[in-house]
Amino acid sequence: MVTIIRKIRDRLGRRRTLENVCHSMHTRRCLLCYVVAPFLHDGEPNPAHQNQWQAREIARQLDRLGFCVDVINYDNRTPRLRHQYDLVIDIHPGNDRPYLPFLKPGGKKIAYITGSNPVVANQAELKRLDDLFERRGVRLAPLRQADPFPAEALERFNAFFLIGNSRTLATYDEFNLPPVFLLPNTAVAGINPAGSGRSTQNFLFLASGGQVHKGLDLLLELFPRHPQLQLHVCSSFRSEHDFCKLYHRELFATPNIHPEGFLDITGHRFQELAGRCAWMLLPSCAEGMSGSVTAAMSAGMVSVVSTACGFEDDEVILLPDCSLEAIERTVLAVSSMPADQVADQREKALKLAEERYATACFSKRISQAFAEVLRDSL
Repeated sequence: MVTIIRKIRDRLGRRRTLENVCHSMHTRRCLLCYVVAPFLHDGEPNPAHQNQWQAREIARQLDRLGFCVDVINYDNRTPRLRHQYDLVIDIHPGNDRPYLPFLKPGGKKIAYITGSNPVVANQAELKRLDDLFERRGVRLAPLRQADPFPAEALERFNAFFLIGNSRTLATYDEFNLPPVFLLPNTAVAGINPAGSGRSTQNFLFLASGGQVHKGLDLLLELFPRHPQLQLHVCSSFRSEHDFCKLYHRELFATPNIHPEGFLDITGHRFQELAGRCAWMLLPSCAEGMSGSVTAAMSAGMVSVVSTACGFEDDEVILLPDCSLEAIERTVLAVSSMPADQVADQREKALKLAEERYATACFSKRISQAFAEVLRDSL
């Protein structure tokens, strides 16, 4: 019931303009165009998605720098704005953004980007759908298409904050970007795997929407070939009815494939599965820096992922490509990895979560970025 009430309040809150979320008395003002949900519910963000804590941390950092912070949802095209802003932070820059008339002369704009270049991501999803059509003869609709960033808008920002790595940044090579600051995604506190022991034969697919974009179709065609391996599917596939119809046999009538659905990563069922599975598997075609990976690290699972997921060679096991053959070779190789080697990989994942992707790492990096961008106005 609490989850249902939260979802209803979040949906209604998307149209709200939240003023001065830190309850400050500063003279300067910032508008954060991101998500309002983390600032609802009496200030208790949903721990199931990293952006909930990150949005609140951005506001905290700006408050520390002397800004009152107003927040609107990124997709709110008609917000009720009644202040002039010294600073705007926007997750989806464009030419017709509603805050533009409210930006003070000389005010600064920071692009806060959490994914690959939409043009690149859109093309990657369409290519996956074309490949699926060739294999199965069924044309599914794209679900992850996003509006491109107009160059004339993005290039006029004062800074470009990107959650991702150099590979993510390379998807923006077509732009003449303002100063770039790479930020880490964050691990998830409070994941305590409760299973009876991890097995190298057990894999967990962890994603949200857009199953073809994320590569679930590939895994559903692969795992029935190898009944000794187990695949637990943790994503919102149930809301994609055409996908479920196309893969009904694989999802719901294949003994070694277990359709879990979308799970709260701090909940008991996810933690139980995390205690059984040695591997998190995500052959996605486009990401920024995948939160599924940092969540898997937090739970001590080793991530086997595409290069598009935004991680370095020493942090995850990278798929050479996302062909069925390459995924199959990698899955079979890791499933037969010696136990001591798997234990070392698991400890490495936990250490990465603590040392590179802890919330303190995000705080430090974004604090440094703000200090450099706002140096002249502090």
